[in-house]
Amino acid sequence: MKKTIMKRFNNNRILRKGSVCCGIAAALTALTLTGCSDWNDHYEADSSILNSQQTTLWENIQTNKNLTQFASLLRKAGYDDVLNATQTYTVWAPADGTFDYDVLNTYSKDLLEREFVQNHIARNNYPISGKVDERIFTLNEKLMFFKGNGDYSIQGINVVSPNMASRNGVIHQIGGKIPFMANIFELLSSKDYPLDSISDFFHSYDVKKLDEDRSIVGPMEDGKITYLDSVFDEHNDLFARFQAYINREDSNYTMIVPTNKAWHDAREKIIKYYKYLPTFEFMENTSATEQKKTTVTIKDVDYLRDSVVSKMLLTDLFYNNNVCDNRKLNNLQTGETLHADSLCSTSRTKVYSEDAALLFENAKRLDSSNGAAWVTDSLRMRPWTTWNPEIVIEGENAQMLSSSVSAAEPLEHIYVVPGTQNPEVIGKLSNDTYLEVTPISQSTNPGVVYYLPNVRSTTYSIYIVLVPANIVRSNVELKPNRFKVTMGAVGDNGKNQDKVSDWTVLQTFESDTTKVDTIYLGDYTFPMAYIGTGNYYPYLRINSSITNKERALYDRNLRIDCIILRPKELDLFLKERPDYKYDKGLYNN
Repeated sequence: MKKTIMKRFNNNRILRKGSVCCGIAAALTALTLTGCSDWNDHYEADSSILNSQQTTLWENIQTNKNLTQFASLLRKAGYDDVLNATQTYTVWAPADGTFDYDVLNTYSKDLLEREFVQNHIARNNYPISGKVDERIFTLNEKLMFFKGNGDYSIQGINVVSPNMASRNGVIHQIGGKIPFMANIFELLSSKDYPLDSISDFFHSYDVKKLDEDRSIVGPMEDGKITYLDSVFDEHNDLFARFQAYINREDSNYTMIVPTNKAWHDAREKIIKYYKYLPTFEFMENTSATEQKKTTVTIKDVDYLRDSVVSKMLLTDLFYNNNVCDNRKLNNLQTGETLHADSLCSTSRTKVYSEDAALLFENAKRLDSSNGAAWVTDSLRMRPWTTWNPEIVIEGENAQMLSSSVSAAEPLEHIYVVPGTQNPEVIGKLSNDTYLEVTPISQSTNPGVVYYLPNVRSTTYSIYIVLVPANIVRSNVELKPNRFKVTMGAVGDNGKNQDKVSDWTVLQTFESDTTKVDTIYLGDYTFPMAYIGTGNYYPYLRINSSITNKERALYDRNLRIDCIILRPKELDLFLKERPDYKYDKGLYNN
């Protein structure tokens, strides 16, 4: 028979996905638990440590004339039943008139429970006697410091009447409300700032499921199961996607939090880089002799675009305060200028000094229980930092190498050990490796085709980096390369087309043998974004272009270090600011 669950008693506990079965709070108490098979017994009152009083926590609170306001809020949150049951709790109860009762009474049930009621209750028994120095996790998983020796306090709030003994725990009357310290994830729901856009987006990924095995069963009502303590397994894919667990109390993060204005302004800036076509052609086989086209259909272009834009907007908003120069974020305050060599986002983007300082301009720091949120009306990110990055395809990257023609197999990956490069050659190899493409005969022109990943709908300045034959040895015959290039990409009509000369600056190109040569091929505008569509890419075809009569003048061997797709706006910026430092080649974005 299917079991009906009715959650009348709302003492909700969240177990994060992947948590040990006994939970963070239980693991950090002085109790030693041997397993989770008898979950309902874990918090049963222990007669050896509790007194023999007949009254429960709830009975003592509701009859105390100094706790009428607290009792009223407990009842509203559904904790009259919780504190009347057999599980052991310690309650820090603020006296009437010492806290903002009228404001709290306007809170929704869930908000009241999370930010006030659970903030004043912990599992287990914490009586006051002699010296007290305890680190306690309350029901909302907040870490509290309970201290004293004669005079006692919790989180700086004085205990005015300790040790009200009850059958199922103890009550300490305190002289005020314990401040609720939200974590970064909770701050996204703050009503003090207009954060609905980012909050709604984040919470749209929330998944919350009752864990019946770990929840504490209450009495049957009308033939239905009720729960005194409802344990939920909560999951949100965005935490893992950005490697930013801003919901965890034991973490330390900085998050740039856009207001509604900043969110919408940023989306308007980003969206132009993510134009999609409902149907387009993909060259599944780029071989010059055996080309094969596939027609790809996107079911919901608007949904894809919205999802990708939102992801890109969030990508570099999160920083782990415990790594690299990110540690300087721990002490940065509102109005101060960040002085750091670089920051590293949880998405592995390196944001150098100048751009890192921009992130915090005119932003306001909000301290949280697991770091800080910086609320801003403007995301001061240069487009190439996050939304439209430079793309670098390493020559030796076999995954992006589509096909070769008239080339000896296998193609060789040449690793140049650091320190062994010929000092006569100017420049440095990317990734210390290049691909060498040799012809199958002295009279053939070899060529290769590379797929270009993560392309946006924008204009790129495209470069290829070639390596001279003497990169290691000086006693080799030096000849420049002569080659031509072809771009294969979707046009406005969704049809794949090869473009040879209408975007390149020359019909053929020649390399400089004195250096690792970065050669500008031309600007190419992609009408469609490929990122987010799956394993579908445009491609670049590179062919040696030498006649037999020119054999003595040119080298048919192609030594390819990398291909660079640099956003045109970045290319222009670098011409004005050649000293500018940025994260080069964000292949994974």
